[in-house]
Formats: sequence, C-alpha cells, structure tokens
Amino acid sequence: MLANFTFSISVALPIFLIMLSGFILKEKGIITASFTKTANFIVFYIALPVKLFNSVSQSSVRNNFDLKFILFTIAGTCLSVILVTIFSLLFVKDKSKTGSFIHGAFRGNFVYIGFSLLENVMGSIPVKASLIVAFVVPVYNILGVLILILSNVERNSEQNKIKHALKNIITNPFIVAIFFGIIASLLKIKLPVLIQNTFSYFDLMATPLALLAIGATFQLDKLFVDILPAVLATILKLFILPTLAVLAGSFLAFSADELFLVYILFGVPSAISSYIISSAMGGDENLAASIVMMTTLFSVISLTLFVFVFKSFALV
Repeated sequence: MLANFTFSISVALPIFLIMLSGFILKEKGIITASFTKTANFIVFYIALPVKLFNSVSQSSVRNNFDLKFILFTIAGTCLSVILVTIFSLLFVKDKSKTGSFIHGAFRGNFVYIGFSLLENVMGSIPVKASLIVAFVVPVYNILGVLILILSNVERNSEQNKIKHALKNIITNPFIVAIFFGIIASLLKIKLPVLIQNTFSYFDLMATPLALLAIGATFQLDKLFVDILPAVLATILKLFILPTLAVLAGSFLAFSADELFLVYILFGVPSAISSYIISSAMGGDENLAASIVMMTTLFSVISLTLFVFVFKSFALV
C-alpha cells in the first residue's frame, strides 16, 4: 500500500509543483504578465499542437480509432452537463451565476493537466487521448457557449456569438494539428529527420511551459469569491463526475488503460478557458475564476487519491 501511495504522489505532485513554481516566480516578479501571455501563445498555437500532431501522426490512427469509446466520451460530456445543470437548479440560488457554475463544473483542463498526468503515469500520450481531443474539445466549446447564452440575461447578438464559437472550433490549433496528424498517419507520411528533431523540442517544451503558465495565472484573491457554489462545483468536477464516468466505463467493459483515460478526461480540474469564455460572454467571471482556482488546488488531493485507487487495483 505504501508503494502505491508513493507512486501516486510521485506522478501527481510534480505537476502542481511546476504550477506552484510558476505562481511563485510571478509573485517574485520574475515571470511577468507579458511573459505569461507569450508563453500561453506558444503553448496554445505551437508547442501543444506539435505534441498532438506527433502523437497522432507517429501512430496508427486506423488501429487506434475506437468509435465506441469516442461516442462514450461525447455522451458522457453531454450527460455531465445535464447532471451539473440539475445541481445548479437545486443549489445555486442566484441564477445569474448558473452559466459559470455549469461551465466550470463540467469543462476540464484535459490537454494541459490531463496530458501531463498521462505522461507521468504511462510514459507518453496515448493516441486515443489525442483523438479524443478532436471530438471532445468542439463539444466543450459548443456546450459552453450554449450554456452561457441560455443562462445569460444579456442575450444580445447570440447568433454572432455562436458563429464566433463555430469559427474558433474550426480554426482551433489542436483540431487543425490532429487533422493533419490523422492525414499523415493514414498516408504513412514520414517527415524529414530535421523537422522531426525540431518538432521533438517543441514536444518536450509543451508540458512544463504550459504548467508554468497555468501557475502564473493564479489569483488567490479569487479563491474565496462565491465559495459555496465553488465548493459544490469542485466536488462535482473532481469526485462525483469522474467516479460516475469510471463506473459507466467499467460497466461497458473498457480496458484498464481506457478507464484511466476516462478518469483523466472527467477528473482533471476546470479549464482556464471556462473563466475566459465566461468573462467574454457576460457570465459571472468571479465565480468562474474561483472554480478554476479551487478545482486546481484540490485536484492535488483528488488526482493522488484516484491514481492510488487505480494503482491498488493494478489498473495502471
């Protein structure tokens, strides 16, 4: 048992130590707002797309494409929104906060934090994880926009907001990278060694730079704003939703690796983009920021606990 607990700590805690380093460096003035903005740009538009392209293009998409699993992740995401919406109707009294509550409680930081944990546990990013991004990220964006439009009292220019969201989905660098990765895999295209080596450096840079940038965006003063709905969203995001998802995956006889991937998809902390979108679309940005901060901090406990359970049952 001690060995399993040590393993769990060793794969979960380093992720948060890197984020903590980003926060401390920001507080010391070493990492500036300008650096954080630049780092986020590099991660979002270059490093992570390269990582996704490498993951997909260097493996057999034909052998790893699993329609059942992909449909499960899409259905699970939609059902999680329904469940969170029910909780919001029961426990969130201020209806102006509903959109941010639902968005923060269902949308996870799968690519940034999820990929980091997958690398720590499995040694690399499974191709199936990269393929999921191509399907789940658009669902995240569509549901997020619809939720905020339907719950927002300021409903001006909804059509423009939907068009803008659809444009962002089509031009999302993750989706574009996976699309070209699929083509390269199906056509068995091998890049020149010079380009492969260059891409490998961006691949290695993606995870630590992303975690540093996340830490540098932390604002602890936002942590205790709207604390009661933020606590409920945290419990839903980190414990209830991933537990239900893993149980459903077990019922469908998914493999151990697939179950762990299901946990990562549904159990990672809320994505920073939930705060960004809530702020841009007239949602309650203070609640959105509080949910992001709280889920990220308490995910140190939840990730360690779930990895420990998986390890104890020899599932990782």
